[in-house]
Amino acid sequence: MFRCLKILAFLMLFNAGAINAEEPFFKAYDKVILRNLEITDLKNKKIKIDDIFENENYIINFWATWCLPCKKELPELQKIHTELSEKKIKTYIISIDKKNTKEQLFFLKENNIDVLVPFFDKKMNFFNSLKLRGIPTTLLINKKNKMAIKEGVIKYSYEIMDELNNFFN
Repeated sequence: MFRCLKILAFLMLFNAGAINAEEPFFKAYDKVILRNLEITDLKNKKIKIDDIFENENYIINFWATWCLPCKKELPELQKIHTELSEKKIKTYIISIDKKNTKEQLFFLKENNIDVLVPFFDKKMNFFNSLKLRGIPTTLLINKKNKMAIKEGVIKYSYEIMDELNNFFN
């Protein structure tokens, strides 16, 4: 009897792992982007959120130079962006770092991040308005204004590419 219970417990654990493996990387997100906020572009010019978000597909990643997981994730995002290029997805990386813009741009250059569009949210107004909890965090917005979120590092994989392709179709 005890042996049967051990086998049953093992099967339950095995099945629980299989269920978790099929969960999506991104979860539905229903927060509203506050349009009257401003962030800074790479020329240190203030830009209203309204001016950069139109009815298109977006990958928006929040990061900072001091965040080691972010540093590992940026090349993965670049690879994802390049692979999704035919979908014309705009990929914005929004730094919440307090460093000056030149230092952050140097960091991106040193790490060969050159196809992602950088913006800066030093006061974290945009970040906080979305009620985000940490970095790295990636937000997806499609043309239908459907949103999804992933907290933590994104790594390039066939599974994540499949999920992104489905989200942006």
